[in-house]
Amino acid sequence: MSKLPSCYLGLVELADYELLVDKHGSVAAKILLEEFYRRLKNWVRPGDASQIVQNRRFVVMLAGVNSIAQLQLATAKMVRLFGQPCTLLEQPINIAIHAGFSLHRGGQENTDQALRQARAALRQARNAGHIYQVYSADVQSRLEDQNKLVTSLERAVERGELALYYQPKIHAGYRNVVGAEALMRWHTPDGRVIVPKQFMKVAERNPVIRPMTWWAIKAANARLSHWPEHMGLSINVPPNLLLDREILAVLQDAQAIYGVNPNRLTLEITENMSIEDHQNLVKQIDAIVKFGVRISIDDFGTGYSSLAHFRNFKVQELKIDKSFVKRMVGSEIDLAIVKTVINLARNFSMRVVAEGVEDETTAKALAELGCDQLQGFLFDKPLQLDDFNKRYLT
Repeated sequence: MSKLPSCYLGLVELADYELLVDKHGSVAAKILLEEFYRRLKNWVRPGDASQIVQNRRFVVMLAGVNSIAQLQLATAKMVRLFGQPCTLLEQPINIAIHAGFSLHRGGQENTDQALRQARAALRQARNAGHIYQVYSADVQSRLEDQNKLVTSLERAVERGELALYYQPKIHAGYRNVVGAEALMRWHTPDGRVIVPKQFMKVAERNPVIRPMTWWAIKAANARLSHWPEHMGLSINVPPNLLLDREILAVLQDAQAIYGVNPNRLTLEITENMSIEDHQNLVKQIDAIVKFGVRISIDDFGTGYSSLAHFRNFKVQELKIDKSFVKRMVGSEIDLAIVKTVINLARNFSMRVVAEGVEDETTAKALAELGCDQLQGFLFDKPLQLDDFNKRYLT
C-alpha cells in the first residue's frame, strides 16, 4: 500500500464463514464470500488504498477520512451495503460482517501500529456483536480485561471452580418443592463467589461457553440422580448452543451415565433470542424434545414475542419474567400481561412458572390465576447444595 497522510485504516471480515459452510455448503459459502468482496469494492472509493488479506479479511485506507464524523459517513454506507440479504437459490441469506478502524497517523512507520489497533477494534466488535468498532485506549483496555476473564474461565472449568446453586421451584397450589433452577456460581481460588452477571455475557461471546454449558448439563444430571423422582431441574442454555451439533450427544451421554429420566431436565432459553437459522433451530429442538428433555422459554414477555415460537418450537414451559410478577399486584397493565401469559400457556398445553415472587399476596394471586410453579425470594434464594438438601430433602 502506498504512503498516505493521516486517515482511518479499516479491517473488515466476513463473519462466521465456517458456520456458512456448515449451513449452506462450501460452494454456496464461496459464492457468499465473493459477494462479500464485491460489496466491499463497491464501498471503497477510487482514491482509497485497499486489498484482500488472508482469513477472509479486507484492509482499506480511507483517504481523506481523518475525523470521527467523516468515518461515520463512510461506515454508514458500509452498513447500508450489507443491510440487504444475498439471494442464493431463491433463499435470502444475510452476509454478516465485523470491522475495526484505527487512525493511521501517516508514514509507513505507523502502519504496523494502525493494523494492530484495527485488529484490536475488530476483536472488540466481534466479541460485542457489533458491526464495527473504532479503536481507542478504552477499547484496548476492555479487550484485554475480557481476554483475561476468558482465560480465567477456561482455567475455572479445568480446575473445577464452577458450582451449581439451587433455587427451589414451588407448586403454586400445594406449596411443596417440585424441583429447582440450577444457577452457576464461580468459586475463585481467593475465596470469592462470583455470580453469572459478572462473567456470563463475556463467556457467551467466546468458545469457553461450550465446556461451561456441557459441564452444567452433566452436573445437573448427576444431581438429579440423587433426588426423588418427582423433582426436576432446569438449567440455562444460550440459544446459539441449541444449534451446536454436540448438545444432543452431551444430553445422551449424561443420561447414559446417570440413568436419569430425561424429562426431569429442562433447558431454559431466553425469549430474546436472535438466531436467524430458525430451520435448524427447529430441528435441534425437535431432536432434544424427542429425546425427552423439556424446553422452557425464560423471561417471557420481554423479548421477541411471537406465536411462531409455539407453532414451530416444541416448547413445554413458559417462565413469566420477574419484572411483570413483581409489579402485578399494583399495576393493572402488568397484571393483564401475567394473565395473558398464563392463558397463552394454557391454550398451548404448557406449564407456566412465575419467577421473582417476593410476597405472599403475589403468590396467592398467581395461584388463583392458574400458575403452576412459583420461584423467588419469598421461598428462598439460590442455595449451595448442602443447604438445599438440608432444607428441602431431609
